[in-house]
Amino acid sequence: MERFVLTVTCPTARGIVAAISTYLSGKGCNIVDSAQFDDLESGRF
Repeated sequence: MERFVLTVTCPTARGIVAAISTYLSGKGCNIVDSAQFDDLESGRF
């Protein structure tokens, strides 16, 4: 089984995690681990 690490950086917005997980699920991917961090000072996800 292949494994990939997806790193995302973008402005903070509601629904980012949902959009990414929905997209990956639709492509047949399985998320085995997830972590997220919002930087409140810079407004970056």
